Amino acid sequence: MDGLHENLLKSRLLTRQPSCIFGVRSVRNTSIVAMAQAAGYEAIYVDFQHSPIDMEAASNIFQAALHAGVTSLARISHLDPPQIGRLLDAGAHGLMVADIRTGIQARELVRAALLAPLGDRSFGLPLDPRFPSLSGTSMMEAINRATLLVAMIESEEGVAHADAIVRTDGIDAIQVGSSDLSADLGIPGQFAHPRMIGAYETLASACRAAGKPFIVGGLRQPADLARCLALGAARCYFTGSDTAFVLAGARAARERAESADREGAEADQQ
Repeated sequence: MDGLHENLLKSRLLTRQPSCIFGVRSVRNTSIVAMAQAAGYEAIYVDFQHSPIDMEAASNIFQAALHAGVTSLARISHLDPPQIGRLLDAGAHGLMVADIRTGIQARELVRAALLAPLGDRSFGLPLDPRFPSLSGTSMMEAINRATLLVAMIESEEGVAHADAIVRTDGIDAIQVGSSDLSADLGIPGQFAHPRMIGAYETLASACRAAGKPFIVGGLRQPADLARCLALGAARCYFTGSDTAFVLAGARAARERAESADREGAEADQQ
């Protein structure tokens, strides 16, 4: 894939380069792209699953990301072909689709997201400056190559069908949603539990056999991340969302102010 038409996150995943991904849940304007870029992030994802963000705001963010050289994804809660088509036409570089459980669902995702001959998505002219000199078949092929499709596995059923899911032509990677998977297994938040480790091993093995990246989401602790990296997980890190970053920053600023206030009060008493 040449540089003009390249999906940078997809390329980094395939070459095992590290990437950090910034979640967007609260901010509705394009400044969030500049913030992510300034902080050194390779990609952002707009979270349609866990936020009230709308299509107009997302489209503006996707367009800003296109021009900033930041890969933009959308995370959606379920297979919804009309929504999938609109998001990709609006400029998203790819999709993370939650709770894929079978190979049949994986094939439905590919059909909804990719253009012929790989899928049957309607060919609307994308709002994307990467394809100015292309048309017809060459444009459709370039768009398919530049689209990143991530099937999220978040259930015991999905783990059981991991081979069929990851071997589906057009699926580029799988991502395990650790929080939802642990809840489905009846061990919420217990990421070091033997059943979770067994699930990670199953998913890693399926991805290794298919030659596709295995992405782990929902982990923040270094020991949990290291355990998955040792299994061959992609060096792809979902570090948090704008909501969490603002909250953490606000708490840290308040703690600094309270610390300074205590020091000042102690000095006054001396």
